Amino acid sequence: MKYENKNIEKSLSEMGFEEFTEIQSKCIPLINEGKDVIGHSQTGTGKTAAFTLPILEKLNYENNKIQAIILCPTRELAVQVKREIDKIGKYIHRLKTVCVYGGEPIYRQIQSLKKKPQIIIGTPGRTIDHINRKLIKLHDVSFVVLDEADEMLKMGFKEDIEIILGATNDTHQTTMFSATMPKAILNITNKYMNDPIHISVVGSDETNKDITQYYYNVKEQNKVEAVSRLLHVYNPDLTLIFCNTKRKVDDVTRELTKKGYNVDKIHGDLQQTSRLHVLNKFHSGILEILVATDVAARGLDIKNVGVVINFDVPEKAEYYVHRIGRTGRIGNKGYSFTLVSRKETSRLDSIFRFTKSNIKKRNIPTPEKVMTVRQDKELEEILEIVERQSTNRQFELATKLLENTDPLQIVCALLNKLEKKDTSGKVFGDINEDISRGKGSSKRNDRSGSRRGNTKDSVRFHINIGTGMGLTPKKFSEFLCQKTKLRNQQIKDITVRHSFSFFTVNKKFEKVVFKSLTNFTFQGKKTSIQLAREK
Repeated sequence: MKYENKNIEKSLSEMGFEEFTEIQSKCIPLINEGKDVIGHSQTGTGKTAAFTLPILEKLNYENNKIQAIILCPTRELAVQVKREIDKIGKYIHRLKTVCVYGGEPIYRQIQSLKKKPQIIIGTPGRTIDHINRKLIKLHDVSFVVLDEADEMLKMGFKEDIEIILGATNDTHQTTMFSATMPKAILNITNKYMNDPIHISVVGSDETNKDITQYYYNVKEQNKVEAVSRLLHVYNPDLTLIFCNTKRKVDDVTRELTKKGYNVDKIHGDLQQTSRLHVLNKFHSGILEILVATDVAARGLDIKNVGVVINFDVPEKAEYYVHRIGRTGRIGNKGYSFTLVSRKETSRLDSIFRFTKSNIKKRNIPTPEKVMTVRQDKELEEILEIVERQSTNRQFELATKLLENTDPLQIVCALLNKLEKKDTSGKVFGDINEDISRGKGSSKRNDRSGSRRGNTKDSVRFHINIGTGMGLTPKKFSEFLCQKTKLRNQQIKDITVRHSFSFFTVNKKFEKVVFKSLTNFTFQGKKTSIQLAREK
């Protein structure tokens, strides 16, 4: 990415910036011109860089007075914004930033403020504490940023914000970013902003197109088992699980720990130092699963979150948008899974109406499917180690093991050692709950990908080709259409595994399928097709 300031360009290049997001490309030129800007954009679109780049470009680094103040609703978001500013300003040697928030001994922040920073990032309450102590003086401030303004108002910071804005001079530039635009925000803009330009990049679909969204009907008592099965099948690097209450966060964390997962939690009852420690572990990838409440995780920007799981359906539809915005960040792909018990169906309907999203219904995988997927992945990982990694260090131990023991028994023992030790009460069988949905509801999205047997009107086939031969579900579907001359919509419930696949057709096409795919060679391998056995 080309940028006028070479120090900023260097850091952006290191951070992997390639091009501006829509909110950045629209807001940065206006802020550079000195305009007051209201940025209305969903979470995960790069708002921090949108206000940071113009501020760093315009700061006077010879001046030791506070020139910019950025207000955030939570301690976690304030720390995160500071981290992002410091990354972008890594090569600006005179840049000094200080983060102020409650829950940390105030004397540490006092010492930092005495070093005369140019930028303050803080929560409203602690910022006022320092203003009252005359440690933060805002009469020379050039930039005021309200980040996640809607959340600050929801948390009751309206008065605090007005006190802080009242302590600034009349010539500063104000920028506000918010995922929603309630009336209270517009009241603040009318009172404290100078002819602000409203930039909105939120379309009719309120959710990120890079997030694949599924929901699952499952009984409350089976939700932990549902999470476990989904994690086995999708195997994400980082997973964020949302619960509606602190108590539920504690319960889910405890149960997943029993199942052997690398998991921890954050919520408002935990000490601030503990929360930041957990977040740092999750941010660096040391921790794989984080369980959180909405407020504790507000504004988090963890770039590699592959899956967000709504353990509870959020009580407000807009919370759903904020939650799933933790994945699919700035062009990355992500998944959102929502577990819906019978009593939560009305909340799900509210989410459908609010987001206008295509949230598809799926079934929680059966234990058999989980086992098949896990074995396929283990096979691929082991073969990759054999082909690409040196195993010289293990050669002596392997030789000793093979002296008096059957090789097959040794392999089985090693695979057993690799398995997670699950000390929880295991749940077996199908845990999906049959919830009939009313007319006009999301039933139209019910396209379950579950493995089905033969029925009166349909037949299911097993064929001995799969992902090991380069097939994906899409490629397999195209292959079937080409060989059988059937249309795509006539071939249903495709399941592709490492060495075999399943698909279902109407019974009237049974002879066509057998005739087309019997005695056929695929990539040098003779295919074998047969009716799938009933489960």
